[in-house]
Amino acid sequence: MPSTPSLSKASSTHAGGVFSEDVEKQESLHEQPSAAVEPNASEQEQPPHHKWARALTFVSLQLSLFLAALDNTIMATALPTIGSEFQSMGIASWAVNSYILTLDAFQPLFPKFSDIFGRRNVLIVGIVIFLIGSILCAVSKTMIMLIVCRAIQGIGGAGIFSMVFVIISDLVPLAKRGIYQALLNAVFALASVFGPLIGGCFTEYVTWRWNFYINLPIGGIALVVLVFFMKLPNDKQHRGSLADKLRRIDYLGNICVLGAAVLLLVALNLGGQAYPWSSAAVIAPLVFSGVLACCLVLVETKVAKEPLFPPRLFRIRTVVSVLVASVFFGMTFNATVFYLPYYFQIVRGDTPMWSGIRLIPMQLVISAMSTIAGVVITKTGVYRPFVILGVAGLTLGVGLYSLFDMTTSWSMVYGLTVLAGAGIGSYFSSNLITIQSGVEPRDIAVSVGANNFAELLGGAIGVAIASAVVNSNLKSQVQLVVPEEYAEAISESPEYIRDGLPSQYLQPVLDIYLYSLRWVWYILIIMAGLGFIATLFIQHKSLKKRSRPPSIVSYHSVVASSLCVDEEGEKDDAQGENEACEERPGGAERVSTAKGASSDTTTRAPTTTAASSISTAV
Repeated sequence: MPSTPSLSKASSTHAGGVFSEDVEKQESLHEQPSAAVEPNASEQEQPPHHKWARALTFVSLQLSLFLAALDNTIMATALPTIGSEFQSMGIASWAVNSYILTLDAFQPLFPKFSDIFGRRNVLIVGIVIFLIGSILCAVSKTMIMLIVCRAIQGIGGAGIFSMVFVIISDLVPLAKRGIYQALLNAVFALASVFGPLIGGCFTEYVTWRWNFYINLPIGGIALVVLVFFMKLPNDKQHRGSLADKLRRIDYLGNICVLGAAVLLLVALNLGGQAYPWSSAAVIAPLVFSGVLACCLVLVETKVAKEPLFPPRLFRIRTVVSVLVASVFFGMTFNATVFYLPYYFQIVRGDTPMWSGIRLIPMQLVISAMSTIAGVVITKTGVYRPFVILGVAGLTLGVGLYSLFDMTTSWSMVYGLTVLAGAGIGSYFSSNLITIQSGVEPRDIAVSVGANNFAELLGGAIGVAIASAVVNSNLKSQVQLVVPEEYAEAISESPEYIRDGLPSQYLQPVLDIYLYSLRWVWYILIIMAGLGFIATLFIQHKSLKKRSRPPSIVSYHSVVASSLCVDEEGEKDDAQGENEACEERPGGAERVSTAKGASSDTTTRAPTTTAASSISTAV
């Protein structure tokens, strides 16, 4: 029987780097002196990292995420000005849609690339692509050029968005990960709410091009810090020739997922807007998207040697439950955030600026609740209630939105948006930890990418469904109360209701629009309710029972097999994990060895608090 190697820093796949000080203390208590494996020289020579370097690294990760999230919403208030300048108002919305399209479609790709080429390299490439896209957007001379450059920017944004969460998952043990992911989610929420305000200020007082120029100094500083101060020892294991790495890429899987996602998102953006849902321009991409999705399943299960979406993930109940919940959560969340401003501006008559201001309480509660949930999860190791209550809070809040009318008190409006915001923040803080708790360390990056992809894709579907409901009601009802030319103007731009509609038609049209929004809220109740049902199937594993966090175990070493059993020697309840370990050469023998090593070290592992973790890292 082979001996069990020590859990050294050098052999760790997910340890080390700027947040590894607590992990190193735990590693020393898990070393087995009779079964040590010597790391190579390059791994032994890891330089010490000071607290200021850790703080700089974490802040740089936050800044990178802030920029990617900011550009998701910063264009909202600038589009009318840009469309007028380029005389292309008819396609101006694609300056937003193209960014969202590539941001969604590339989510699953970057985490898998990071398994092959290294986390640090892939994150840096993502930031560079984002900054290049920002420069090109800032100097765009036509609307077509701006749309194409926004798509490039979205590819970089996908790399940033996915890799920041993957790297935090590598650097921080699972039991302490909640607070860090909560802080990142708070940054994302703040960027989302302040994006329209910042974009409006630049557009009104300077130029809309500064919406992109602003990314260069902030992103440049973050890039320099990450290049020189972020150290990920696990990335040193990504050795081998470029040809070997290129052979590991699942090309067919990448083509299928990109094609399916892009075609689906294009159809959702065209349907009910540029073309009727029954037109060939919408049906054709939907059909081809479905065909490519079926091809993806065949490729991942029958062809790919290193699949983009490992089939073993979908044999784990918690993973499937979280992915389903994230799809419905994304549908509800995005449609809510998209149509609440329409309620403020069209039904209540707010300006775009005031519409953004009225969302601030909701976004602040999202940030606060995300942080609170992260702290509690870190201290208690309990996460399942936050996932369930998060979706439940969103369901209840959205359901009560159906009570909104033209005279609803602002205190009631703020109260209900805060209720939904509390649920959103709770889910944001717990969903990634939940899905990571059910997978092996080798699948951490893939699971993060899959969850982000599910949430963003669900968001696009939710907005499309809500838009179809509103547009269908407006087209069928408005033409009954206003002349045809006014009905066409309202169909092209709902803002015309307040900006150009004669006063004698205003009240009947507002009643119709409010009725349409109520149907949106009713449908969102169903979406959120389905997400809530999915969360009930999530299995719970106390993070505090894990004396050895997954982040300090290398799946490249023999000790990887110990992750197929918990630290008390019991089998992991995730289907297929032990089988996957035993399929590797000597796997069954290693599982047996790992059980013995695990039970020997369980009682000696220290438990550090969230406060000490934060003080060490930040």
